[in-house]
Amino acid sequence: MRVRVVPNGVDTNKFRPINRKKAVEWFEQNFCELDDNLNVIYVGRFSEEKGIVYLIKSLDYLEEGKLFLAGGGPQEVQLKKLAEKLEDRVHFLGRVKHDSIPLIHNAMDVFVLPSISMEGFSNSMLEALACGLPVVATPIGAAPDVIEPELGTIVGIKDAKAIADGIERVRDLNRRKIHSTIKAKYSFNVVADKVYNLYSEVTGYPPENICFASLFAPPYELSGIGMQVFELSKVLAKKCRIAILCGFGCKGELDGVRLIKVRCLGGLLSRPTYSLTGILKILESHGFDIVDGRNWEGGLISLAAKKRGSKAVMSLRGEGAVGEALWKRYVNKFIMQRIDCITATDSRTAKMAEDLL
Repeated sequence: MRVRVVPNGVDTNKFRPINRKKAVEWFEQNFCELDDNLNVIYVGRFSEEKGIVYLIKSLDYLEEGKLFLAGGGPQEVQLKKLAEKLEDRVHFLGRVKHDSIPLIHNAMDVFVLPSISMEGFSNSMLEALACGLPVVATPIGAAPDVIEPELGTIVGIKDAKAIADGIERVRDLNRRKIHSTIKAKYSFNVVADKVYNLYSEVTGYPPENICFASLFAPPYELSGIGMQVFELSKVLAKKCRIAILCGFGCKGELDGVRLIKVRCLGGLLSRPTYSLTGILKILESHGFDIVDGRNWEGGLISLAAKKRGSKAVMSLRGEGAVGEALWKRYVNKFIMQRIDCITATDSRTAKMAEDLL
């Protein structure tokens, strides 16, 4: 298999079980009163492919409990209208700060990821699990790779009753065991070791200078990809020199990671302009043992880096990175046929990439 699965990671020091009583008190002071018996949370984008409609409808099959939705997006008005008939059982928390999420999760009982399409490796799911929350998810993206019986359950897509039944099944799972399982498999320390070992295999020696080509870098509120690449880079920086060639974000050095910002064309930065300006920047640079391009826009940059003697990796960050559009599939296939290694966040995305090849 030419495509290797490398999962996302999570900061298990930040996302972990804490005193439940304190978390509940904090939540009720900052948001609203919780249910005495069952509280369900979703964190993420409010858009059709996330399947939140079916999560709201699942309350019709639950005799008790409240649902809390954190985030925002194009479907927000529709979701609020749907929730009106459920009176005080659905609460919209708005866009919450990332630092607040561990406290929110620790006040909850179950996390639900009801996606119906185009899901990658959900950072929100991983953060919830790291806090000890059992998860109900659909078989989209990485969820089937991650969710074991002691962590939660997988249910059918577009099935409100199945979501409700899943919530009832997992609500009393052992939170400490959930956290310890995630820490052992998905902490950034564990994932960084996997990545470094893979890079060593690709280069034939332990790499000393690694560059990630990622459109997003800190501050990364706009993108989970940006968060993943930076947190991974901070751990890898303990082993070697790390740089991120970014479009949106800071420049300079941050937490031991060098941030190289590319220039915009005409004051705008789209994925194509990022690829173009990134290629020009990488061709000016020397000394990278390996360049890992995130998705097709970063993959083009990593391919160009081969001209300077670097090994080239392309990382597909979920099934949306492979895509259905003909142009995206053509670009991906062009890159994948020419680089040294392809990684994917989950087996579903890896299979799509293999089929494309």
